[in-house]
Amino acid sequence: MEKLQWFKFSIGDWRMGKIQRCPEITQIRFLNLCCLYWNKEAVLSCEDAEIEIDKEHLDILISKKIIEINKDVVSIKFLDEQLQGITETSKGKSKAAKSRWDKHNKRKALEEQKDTDAMHVHTDALQNDAEESRVEEIREENIKDTKVSTSIDFDKLLIAFNQITNKNCRVVNSKTRAQLKARLKDGYTKQNIKDAIINCYNDKFHKENNHKHLTLEFITRPDKLERYSQAVVTSQIVTKGKGIGLNAGDFFEDTTLFVSFISEEGTAVWKNTKDML
Repeated sequence: MEKLQWFKFSIGDWRMGKIQRCPEITQIRFLNLCCLYWNKEAVLSCEDAEIEIDKEHLDILISKKIIEINKDVVSIKFLDEQLQGITETSKGKSKAAKSRWDKHNKRKALEEQKDTDAMHVHTDALQNDAEESRVEEIREENIKDTKVSTSIDFDKLLIAFNQITNKNCRVVNSKTRAQLKARLKDGYTKQNIKDAIINCYNDKFHKENNHKHLTLEFITRPDKLERYSQAVVTSQIVTKGKGIGLNAGDFFEDTTLFVSFISEEGTAVWKNTKDML
């Protein structure tokens, strides 16, 4: 409680009170005692009171029941009542202030929570938009990749085929076009097709037959593209197992056999020439 600078003094109570039955000097001393009592917030010992107004006047005030002594502590009733009222008012004001402050804090917390929730909603919306945008980008990329993977420039392919095989083919017919797109959808790449053309052109059997069977339609058949697109395998020389020193495509005179491919174990796999077409 803030230190009080004044207290209420009723002239009527003073003029009609028991204090009037005391000597004037005692009345003056009593006023001094009230000021000290108020300044100490109603905590005043008999010893301090005697020092302030001396024992004679203190005894007069006690005998007239103007002040009371309880366990060597002075009590002045009209000042005690004022202090009690002020204390209760102060407590009430403190309680009201605390209530107002709590409401303010609660309202502020709710506003901050709303701002936080709004920020979370905004952030979640941005994240969802970003995720949806990324999904759409991936979808478009997949569509683009699909279009690219199944799209063929048949004019360029025909030029490359003629350059590799020294042929003069003029068109890529509808059957061959369909086979080419089907192989790309199967997972083969354009490089696989190019490797197959090169390997087939360098194959001994096809060389001996003047490459008459080497066409784009032939090379894009599933089994033929699988065989001839393996550039590394068809260039391998057998270093162990059956057919040491042989290459895939080697043909044996006076027989119908040729080396189809070399297995991972290094063994030559033999096939009949009629199976090549």
